[in-house]
Amino acid sequence: MNTDREVQLQARLDAADKRMQALLHGISHDLRAPLRAIDGFATRLSRQLQPGADVAAIETLARITATNTRMCVLVDGLLELARVGSVELRPMQADVSMLADWCAAELQDADPGREASIEVQQGLEVIGDERLLKTLLTQLLRNAWRFSASRPRVEIDVTGARTEDGLDLVVRDRGIGFDMAYAARMLEPFQRLHGSDDGAGDGIGLAIADAIVARHGGTIRAESTPGEGASFHIRLQDLPNSGAMR
Repeated sequence: MNTDREVQLQARLDAADKRMQALLHGISHDLRAPLRAIDGFATRLSRQLQPGADVAAIETLARITATNTRMCVLVDGLLELARVGSVELRPMQADVSMLADWCAAELQDADPGREASIEVQQGLEVIGDERLLKTLLTQLLRNAWRFSASRPRVEIDVTGARTEDGLDLVVRDRGIGFDMAYAARMLEPFQRLHGSDDGAGDGIGLAIADAIVARHGGTIRAESTPGEGASFHIRLQDLPNSGAMR
């Protein structure tokens, strides 16, 4: 039974978490306005450039546009990270295999010229929040896809097995891999183990994945050998299937 001190401490922790979520959302929201303005100015300048304009000016404008786009992606990532930590959970029997197939199809539709094989083991299920599980698989498969950019063919496997009270899931790729010395920090926001030429993303995707796994009472760890691909091992606990929960 909780003591009064424990109840007070939990209330303070809950209040601090709400303040942090509000701060993150506010920062992300307030950043959108100047980014939209920058995009508008860049578009206007692009239309005003005459054929045969100075090459340096064209290249500078392209860098401005690309940098602004990257900042928009980062802001979206911050909003998603904040949402994952505060959204009300809605437990249900989730078909993880179907969600993985869905994510795989989205990746292939977005890059139809890329030769790829994404094999998903069928029959994988867990009681969890289907929306968050879809986001989890999107982030993991997108990460595998990106770090296979230098390979002639993308190869990703999604396998798993039911446990007594949840699901063990493995997402394995045959991309460029990473040094295990950096494994502990790669789930932190804004951490990138490779440069953009190697497929590095916004540095938030794996942090979002980690937050979703934590909300399902689970763990996530990565294993890799440089040059031989990587595997992410996820343990998900069944959520109490009794409706919405915080």
